[in-house]
Amino acid sequence: MLSVEIFKYCNFKKSVLIGSPCRMGCLCLRKSASYPSVPQDIMNTLKKNTALSRSQIKYLYIRFYQFSGGGKEPPSHLHKYNFYSGLLQLNPLLPTILNSMFGDKVKITFLDFAMFLSTFQAHSLKTSNELKNAMMDKKLKLIFNMYDNNKDGRITRYDLVIVVHKLFSNLLDHVQIMRIVDSMMKEMDYSDSNQILFADFCKALECFDMTEMMVTRIPEFHGRTTDELQ
Repeated sequence: MLSVEIFKYCNFKKSVLIGSPCRMGCLCLRKSASYPSVPQDIMNTLKKNTALSRSQIKYLYIRFYQFSGGGKEPPSHLHKYNFYSGLLQLNPLLPTILNSMFGDKVKITFLDFAMFLSTFQAHSLKTSNELKNAMMDKKLKLIFNMYDNNKDGRITRYDLVIVVHKLFSNLLDHVQIMRIVDSMMKEMDYSDSNQILFADFCKALECFDMTEMMVTRIPEFHGRTTDELQ
């Protein structure tokens, strides 16, 4: 299914928010260095509401800290401009991903950042079915919102053109891009309304195990944090 292949490609583009710090032009995660510790209340919230391990939460907290520029104190929040650094700023889908992550917020906290990325986390055998289902529903809504450019609750042909153009404008001409858009509309417009509603979107993907598709493997951090040095 063409639409699913596009979604997979989008997930690859999204994963660079997590991936190799050196690739990102950020600070390296050296085990010999010390990093800020995750506040205990945030650690408890994420352990309760996600399948993230303590070491994965530590890793994401350090990534959040690095996006701020790596100052003396960990930041309380980040703005969109903080993510335009290193190779990440070359990602054509970065604005789309950030719009989905930020929603209508001007700035996000670490909890917002970690909750967003945990939605796409690869599950382990310890993950409960209840949490898997909750994450699957949230994942579908977030991916839908990545395509819903003006956030009006529907994906129009124009919305698809924007995303496909961002992905393939350097590889395909306008005619080829429109053919892809037409194919996606034909595959997913179950309501026959010349637009893709959320129900259409879910129906198009219901034959796939969304708990196993479009996942991102979040690394674990086993170095030292400031609290552990005291």
